Amino acid sequence: MTNGLQTISPGEHRLAGDIIAAGFSDDPVNCWTFRNPAALRPVYTEMARALYLRVGFGHRCADKAASLWLPPGVHKHFGLRSTLTMARHILGKGGVRAARNALLIDQAMERKHPTSDHYYLFAIAARPEHQGKGYGGALMAKALERIDAQQQPAYLENSKPENTSFYRRFGFDIVEELRVADDAPPLLLMWRPAQS
Repeated sequence: MTNGLQTISPGEHRLAGDIIAAGFSDDPVNCWTFRNPAALRPVYTEMARALYLRVGFGHRCADKAASLWLPPGVHKHFGLRSTLTMARHILGKGGVRAARNALLIDQAMERKHPTSDHYYLFAIAARPEHQGKGYGGALMAKALERIDAQQQPAYLENSKPENTSFYRRFGFDIVEELRVADDAPPLLLMWRPAQS
């Protein structure tokens, strides 16, 4: 499944945000964090614009599926303007509890993030009507070509346990299950060693 597979350009942040928001609309961690699916699109669009397509990279399968990555040595930092933009959407659409949950999950992910060099998969998603058609696998294989050519490891946070077998198929293994609050769903931290 490589038909329509291409690199996302920085100007396509709205498309990336829209695809990822649609794909994550039933995601347990995202539903717990944002409390309102209407927050997903503006938040993920801003993340793609401010960070992942500015200093990272992504791929897409037409307008059906997309992924966003950071390369080794690039840290997650959105800057004040972007942070305020995202906070406004989270508060406005999900309320104070959503803002609290977002802060909890962000801090926990930051504490657990590996310090050694690695590629970081922030998101891989297909629109609901295109899930199960091979787009996610094509996106993952494309990024892993680059990662394996550089003999680098990769890391991700799996927010939907039923996707674990998909990630394992590509060599990721769970290193820890993280729960940021008593009522929070699990976040599975997964690592893929460098391939030689």
